[in-house]
Amino acid sequence: MEAYDLLIVGGGPVGLFAAAMAGLHGIETAIVESLPQLGGQLTALYPEKRIFDVAGFTSITAADLADALIAQAMHYRPALRLGVTAQSLEAQEGGGHVLVTSQGELAARAILVTAGLGAFLPRRLPAEGLESFEGRGVYYIPPALREFRGKDVVVVGGGDTALDWTWEIAQHARRVYLVHRRDEFRAQPGSLDRIRQLPQVHLRTSCELRGAMGDGSLSHAVLEHLADGLQETLEAQAIVSGLGFHAQLGPLKEWGLTFQGAHAVAVDPATMATNLPGVYAAGDIAAYPGKVKLIATGFGEVGIAMGPIRTYLHPELRGGLPHSTNLKGAMERS
Repeated sequence: MEAYDLLIVGGGPVGLFAAAMAGLHGIETAIVESLPQLGGQLTALYPEKRIFDVAGFTSITAADLADALIAQAMHYRPALRLGVTAQSLEAQEGGGHVLVTSQGELAARAILVTAGLGAFLPRRLPAEGLESFEGRGVYYIPPALREFRGKDVVVVGGGDTALDWTWEIAQHARRVYLVHRRDEFRAQPGSLDRIRQLPQVHLRTSCELRGAMGDGSLSHAVLEHLADGLQETLEAQAIVSGLGFHAQLGPLKEWGLTFQGAHAVAVDPATMATNLPGVYAAGDIAAYPGKVKLIATGFGEVGIAMGPIRTYLHPELRGGLPHSTNLKGAMERS
């Protein structure tokens, strides 16, 4: 069984910063993330959106922030377990835990939960024949936007996620069809207004995606017009879901943690410790009086948690965290 000093459950921005902080202080770490890539909501939900409330940046896209955090974390070489769902947590006699995952067991002396709102699962597109094209034409998490250059693309959905993707993809694609099963959109009116100004974007309202076709690769999407049941076949080399994700804590609720509300774990704000020995939480999943759910807050909570985690792992090291400039070897690792 693989064993680590610290397991970080969640590979979003807070988990990535935690991996960097742990590595800086010599803590051997692994990140367990349910999505197939790091970055959490930054990459899964709104990679092209700009963020204005992270220290050091006037503004930065979510994707660029994720890339910077990934580079910072990977500098310290944490082990990565991507596409892996954390299931049960078992305390061991004499200390430490075993985390049972969808792909086996991992041992750790301490656990830091940075799972945000929980594991992200895509809302599935309601159409037949999509599975054979997933990841190579049908996308729940879009690839780099340059992959759409010169293509005909179908985006499905009527909320902000769908319209944001439509706008961004339209900057690269030859043609974009925005398909929504209603006549009215849930997105911000301003988003729809700017979409309507793009000549390469074609709206298909009161329509549903019914299928995908192609000989080896995706070539067409089949729509149904709900008013009369007639079908329309569009040339399409890509179909993108704008239906978003739903988050669920799932098995995390069975770990014995004390919850505050349905989706947050109660912690001591002085240490970020949960009610379970050796288990800590930071980021959106952590709850305490006066909590503000911001990425910047999560970064600060990592700083608070890492001192107690370091002391928990090494009782002889007390007094909180030393400044990074005073760490032996920190300059050599930079």
